[in-house]
Amino acid sequence: MDRTDMDTERCVTELLALKDAPDDDLLDQVEVIGERTARHMLFDEATRLQHGDLLTATDCAALADRIDALIRPA
Repeated sequence: MDRTDMDTERCVTELLALKDAPDDDLLDQVEVIGERTARHMLFDEATRLQHGDLLTATDCAALADRIDALIRPA
């Protein structure tokens, strides 16, 4: 595993730790990582895990959807 993979894994872990956090806390972390980067990392991780760890894959996809909803309110 190279440094980029470790950084991505760390960021995804930090985001998943905030899945039940208040919206402001989640958005603060997304701002640090970058909105587009955070969403792409979560979707990539969901895709990677969909056959091995469905629960975490679902959490990643749901969190990416939540970020979308917060950034782009209806």
